[in-house]
Amino acid sequence: MHKTTLFRALLVPAAVLALTACGGGDDTEPTASAPSTTDPTTASSSAPPAAEAAKGDKELCDAANKVSLELRQTLLDAVSAGQEPTTEMFQEIFTGLATEFATIAATGEADSAVAAALTTYSEEAGKAAAAASPEAADNPAFDKATDTATEACQAVGVSVDF
Repeated sequence: MHKTTLFRALLVPAAVLALTACGGGDDTEPTASAPSTTDPTTASSSAPPAAEAAKGDKELCDAANKVSLELRQTLLDAVSAGQEPTTEMFQEIFTGLATEFATIAATGEADSAVAAALTTYSEEAGKAAAAASPEAADNPAFDKATDTATEACQAVGVSVDF
């Protein structure tokens, strides 16, 4: 029963994110053409470093979201091919989440809330991968890590669903 619940938990967000991924390219064009200032001193103020830090967090979230979608797609492809989800499939997904999210988080700034949230999520995914069953991901610590990472990305303007 828990295998089915976990499968649904992975399947539904993957389908939703796959459908919403098509509109993401338009958001970068307006921001690229927006920097038109008449005062050259405002361009050298302390605002650009803050914008660069936020952009870094956005990049972290985008990369994590991409990894999450790719790993979920692996499961969807297997199920579409008629395979029954196995413990090994879930362990591979959680191992991938743990390693990839740790790598992504390591590229963030030390004081980044997004990097910290992705690190915690990576650790919890690693625990789920090491467990003998997919139900290991169905625990409060993993749920909290998922919520924290999702909220951290939403705070910097990136909609994700881990």
